[in-house]
Amino acid sequence: MKMEKEKFLQIPEIIVKAINREASSEETAILDEWLSLSDSNRQLFEKFKNKENLNEIIKEYSKIDGIRAWEKIDKKVSSNPSRLKPIYITVLKYAAIIAIPLIVGTYLLFNNLSPEESESSFYKLSEQIDNLEESSLIMADGKIVSLTPSAEKDSINEVDGTQITKFKTEIRYANSKPVKQKEVQYNTLITPKSKVFNITLSDGTKVWLNASSAIRYPVQFTSGTRKIYLAGEAYFEVAKDINRPFIVTTDKMDIEVTGTSFNVMAYPNENSVEATLVEGEVTVRAAKRDLILTPGLQAKLNKTSNEFKAESVNIDLYTSWKEGLYIFEYENIKNVMTKISRWYDFEIVFEELLNEKLHFSGTLHKYNDLRQTLNIIELTTNVKFEISDKKIIVSRK
Repeated sequence: MKMEKEKFLQIPEIIVKAINREASSEETAILDEWLSLSDSNRQLFEKFKNKENLNEIIKEYSKIDGIRAWEKIDKKVSSNPSRLKPIYITVLKYAAIIAIPLIVGTYLLFNNLSPEESESSFYKLSEQIDNLEESSLIMADGKIVSLTPSAEKDSINEVDGTQITKFKTEIRYANSKPVKQKEVQYNTLITPKSKVFNITLSDGTKVWLNASSAIRYPVQFTSGTRKIYLAGEAYFEVAKDINRPFIVTTDKMDIEVTGTSFNVMAYPNENSVEATLVEGEVTVRAAKRDLILTPGLQAKLNKTSNEFKAESVNIDLYTSWKEGLYIFEYENIKNVMTKISRWYDFEIVFEELLNEKLHFSGTLHKYNDLRQTLNIIELTTNVKFEISDKKIIVSRK
């Protein structure tokens, strides 16, 4: 027996509500249905309900900034031990809201799901990206490995025997004959805000994954197509193989190539999906249409209107991020600030409705200090910025 897709995707949020005794009767019924499907589901739920284990689970999987939070709690508890219980429950509730959707999303992604359900779970999991502090690799068995940058080489072995080499902000997959598995083994790489990561896939394809992004891909490409899934933004240099097309699938668009270089931008909170071709040729599918791109063309889908078209663009505007730059050419200030927020990990707050005619042109260096970056924008645009905690407040001069 399988669960309806709409109900299935609600499970992470419902578990959070159930633990905090905030689930409605309808949500409780959905949870009960999910629990009845397998012993594994029941065991996972019981694990979350055990508050003695929950903190360790959260620290292991979510990589949230728990150190500062717990330092504050220790001080409060030391000064007033009677406050331990309410403080502990409050923090667990906050942490659970952050961590559990990620953990449950991972569980759902790697436990006997159909390809369609796995794809849905991947896009649901991608909504939790910014709750991580470090780039993370989700292995084929669901284990999460934190990819903290290191100057020393390290290696990880997958269940099929594939060796994964990690060095600084890059992982490489060995092109080897895997141990025979019943199903294709997938890994998922996630980069939170202010992080980027590079991958060399087992076929030799190179991928640059931008901040706030996730990519799911086979450990070894064993079928007639090389299909991967993307949420966010990535630049691809695809290893040529005319007998095995390489397909990038987003929630609204597919890009098919045999060997070429291109950029895909498919953030869930953006109103458009874009594929920009640097060299070679690609076929882009969206809105029940196919577009063939040549270098310098971009295929763009408007999610609201479903308009799907190709146009000539300056490719540097869409690919310079992998070189550590953001190049803007008469770009709407709101779009500029959206990109900045992903890199610097700040929330953008517009103090008032800004005129849509406010634009910015120029080059920003991603690794500059935030204040320096904002000063450059202020010098050339009729806006000013105020930094308050983790917020950038934008207003007119």
